[in-house]
Amino acid sequence: MSSHEQKLGEANNRLMGLFKADQKSMTAFKSLSDTAVREGKVSTAMKEMIAVSIAAARGCDDCILYHVAEAKKHGADRETLVEVIAVAIEMSGGPGAVYAAKALEAFDNL
Repeated sequence: MSSHEQKLGEANNRLMGLFKADQKSMTAFKSLSDTAVREGKVSTAMKEMIAVSIAAARGCDDCILYHVAEAKKHGADRETLVEVIAVAIEMSGGPGAVYAAKALEAFDNL
């Protein structure tokens, strides 16, 4: 198991702890999340890559790991991710570049 897979597991465990503490809110959040990334005119893989880009722009390590894993699960490719995270860098400057690099590293290691 890679360190990225371990970190993803830890993040998922934290979310499960929150789910157990507040099932009603987390069930609603999960429903929103599932609805937002459903297949449509924009593919689920692309929606997950958009989420990676936003996570990079916002500086959320756990979000990056989760959405990179989901993007890969839905067939996202590295080259498209590189283009999408370039937008995160454009919109958030230096901090976005740091987190975009983390997203690319996660893609390569998950």
